[in-house]
Amino acid sequence: MERDESRHTLLDSIADLRARGVGNAQNQVMESAGKFEKIRALAGGADAAIFGAGASGRAAAELLKRAGVGFSVYAQDAGAPDFAAKPFGAGAAKAHRLVVYSPAFRPDHEWIRIAEESGAAAICEPDLSALAWEGKIYAVTGTNGKTTLASFLERALNLAGIRAVAAGNIGRPLSAFCAEMEDSSNAAAVCELSSFQTSRLKFLRPDALLWTNFAPDHLDWHKDMREYFCAKFNLVKALRGELLFISKDVAEAAEEYGMEMPAFAKIPADMAPSACPKPFGTSVQSRNFAMASEFLKSLGLQSAAAEAARGFALPKYRFGEPVEARGVKFYNDSKATNAHAAIAALRELSGAESLVWIGGGKDKNCDVSELASEIAKTAKGAALIGQTAGKLAKMLRSSGVDARVCGSMKEAVEIAAKMAGDGGSVLFSPGFSSFGMFSGYADRGKSFQNEVLCLKNLK
Repeated sequence: MERDESRHTLLDSIADLRARGVGNAQNQVMESAGKFEKIRALAGGADAAIFGAGASGRAAAELLKRAGVGFSVYAQDAGAPDFAAKPFGAGAAKAHRLVVYSPAFRPDHEWIRIAEESGAAAICEPDLSALAWEGKIYAVTGTNGKTTLASFLERALNLAGIRAVAAGNIGRPLSAFCAEMEDSSNAAAVCELSSFQTSRLKFLRPDALLWTNFAPDHLDWHKDMREYFCAKFNLVKALRGELLFISKDVAEAAEEYGMEMPAFAKIPADMAPSACPKPFGTSVQSRNFAMASEFLKSLGLQSAAAEAARGFALPKYRFGEPVEARGVKFYNDSKATNAHAAIAALRELSGAESLVWIGGGKDKNCDVSELASEIAKTAKGAALIGQTAGKLAKMLRSSGVDARVCGSMKEAVEIAAKMAGDGGSVLFSPGFSSFGMFSGYADRGKSFQNEVLCLKNLK
């Protein structure tokens, strides 16, 4: 799970927020009593605790402020503001009846255990937002494709006259929208949700669920694939109604792990890439378009997908049109943060002449043998970066691939360009998360883009 930016720190000190109207929950003049009643009841008249000083923590703070609930922020991140970087222990736990934690906190984190043992209710930020959001919630999850699908659905719904916001892991937490919108009863929230956010759902009940795919990922977080699947399956259990759209591999995984998928679950028929509008004219994106079309039709919006596709641009750093520099085509697919996504991109370019792959990053403890096999079949060479570079180099060299370990993005781009040669192609589809070298996939994608532009402008 990577956001466009890895961390958005809280911009206001607790004192500043209180000065703007937080105060003690019992002494507030409450607004929109019905909308915030559940949050106040859960807080039990005490200040809430917020674990994490990033985007989720800030959004939770703003929503609690609107609800008239005081709060304290606890964070372990040394880069967070001083006021937020205080530890949480048994003494602090006694002061709170409600704890809101960010997705960066594992459900078995010591602080959450301490809070629950003291009798506090511990919920993830999406659950907090669900207590205040009054409209529909359309959940989007999956190993890959979530952000593109959520962005597209937001556009399609708005064009169809339904007020919609894209929230969650896509960048802006739903709690932020709950805090700023006076009335959300006639709105729809398209929520991109990762397994980090759905491991222990308590209050969020989506009106529809679109589950794009399922493949190995985040095994540095989940103990095994079954736990990873079950975290996402919590959304199926929480579903309100019968709008459930899944892929074939999701259905197969459910059977493998002994999870019963509801009979009303629909698997959209595949669409040929050539039959899809231009932004969706690849194997991966055609499946996104097919799922979006089926969902929108279930809402009675028969032509919404086709209409929304006109003028729609894929979010940045997804596999798409290349940039040409010095006779080489460069593809920027930085959003490929797992092997499943990188393999899909490699297959899109299986017929490319003289293809070189740039990849590597933070190790997620996933099996990468299939990725290495696909690189060996598709690419003539590889320029490797990040923590996994050495491991990948050994695997690829054993298959006869010219694999080079690079110390920087600049070196990787320059080496890949030379290896590809005039008329060749370079695919930057890392297959791993970016942490350790970059702040997120967007930072990484921008770095690749800048190095390609430097190469293009080189005299």
